[in-house]
Amino acid sequence: MLPSNRPRVLITGACKGVGRECAEIFAARGAELILTDIDTDCLKAFSESLGATGRYCDVASEASVTIFAAEILDRFPELDLIVNAAGGGYERTLGMYRISRALLPALRKGTAHNILLNIPPEEEEAKAAIFPYASSQQAFQRLCAALAAETRGSSVRVLIGRTDNDHLTQVLPDRNAGFVADAYDITRHANDGQGGLAQHIGALFDPPEEVRRAG
Repeated sequence: MLPSNRPRVLITGACKGVGRECAEIFAARGAELILTDIDTDCLKAFSESLGATGRYCDVASEASVTIFAAEILDRFPELDLIVNAAGGGYERTLGMYRISRALLPALRKGTAHNILLNIPPEEEEAKAAIFPYASSQQAFQRLCAALAAETRGSSVRVLIGRTDNDHLTQVLPDRNAGFVADAYDITRHANDGQGGLAQHIGALFDPPEEVRRAG
């Protein structure tokens, strides 16, 4: 269960897929939620149903992210968890990086777990994308490694959540600037098939278990 001080969780792409699943799980656990999406009608209804704060943001637009981040940093100066699940293909990669860098000041001030959790684009999307490499999971992970390097020495942990195998990995800084960074598998019950990715994400705020090296 989440601690009584209600960790503050921000989720992009909250109206569908794993973003929506995460919002429902954290709402049930009593977290304070900030949800964002480009579908304003769905966002309004979904946010109201969960008692969450809903704000429009197009993560593919630098201007939209700048406006959104300015409001969030002013109203919510501390964040405990950011889940980046908005967009598809290269927009997922670009949006993840923009949102992460814009909101890192609030995440560093969080009082619970200071987790930056990024959901990569589907591998199939890279094959049909306008920018195949930018839409690839390799490019996504390298940018996550850059964020890990930027937050080195702080309490922020950079994680990747894989929808293909429901695993969570903690990304280490990319020391070689060109090779995919090392990662540690931190998924709970990784070998017994218990729960999907959203359930594993929800369990991040449960008492810690031993971190295992990814095979």
